[in-house]
Amino acid sequence: MLNYEKIYKIGETHSNRPFRGEIENFDLAEPDISRGEKEILEIIPIKHSMGGKSLYDIIWTTNAFPLIVSERIIELFKSNGISGWKTYNVEIYSKKNEFIDQKYYGLIITGRCGYRDYSKNSIIMDKIGITTEPHSKGFYFKDDYWDGSDLFMCNPDENGNSNMFRFCTQKVADLVKKEKIKNISLEKVTDFSMSISLYNIELTEEQKLEMEKLKASR
Repeated sequence: MLNYEKIYKIGETHSNRPFRGEIENFDLAEPDISRGEKEILEIIPIKHSMGGKSLYDIIWTTNAFPLIVSERIIELFKSNGISGWKTYNVEIYSKKNEFIDQKYYGLIITGRCGYRDYSKNSIIMDKIGITTEPHSKGFYFKDDYWDGSDLFMCNPDENGNSNMFRFCTQKVADLVKKEKIKNISLEKVTDFSMSISLYNIELTEEQKLEMEKLKASR
């Protein structure tokens, strides 16, 4: 049975210190590549775009979708039996466009879960900037579906729409902590929240009532 308390959303730290890359050819940075739904055979160049010179085990890009990981991460995945992933080949280049002889890979996540089901969320009041607004709290999966992979993403919804949320199990979260892997954030899906108005989240009648009660109690 799926225990949401042991599922984490993978995200950035949004630090300015780490090396941040860029894939200049946008066709090589499409979300379908990172989701494993489009095969890529060529080696993709990752050029320095922002941040410092230091290469962390995790490299994010200005293209938003690709997630680049070091050879150390791949070896840790293999030695610890982490499931739900594969890779494509990349090369890293410095700010001066010089090849950096360190092995990195583009991470493809093949594991899957159900699309987001907002109807299971609770309603809370949370801040956006200086204002406090109703938020939808939690990230739950349609029909509680999860294929059991350690790394996974949502299936497309009934309209064929996909998202780029990445998830991992407690096993991966423990590995990240043990190995002191930097430049990555992990948030329990039960703690994750989004502004209802900002993201135009459709609520159930029960959630609407819950929201009105929260507003009235302020």
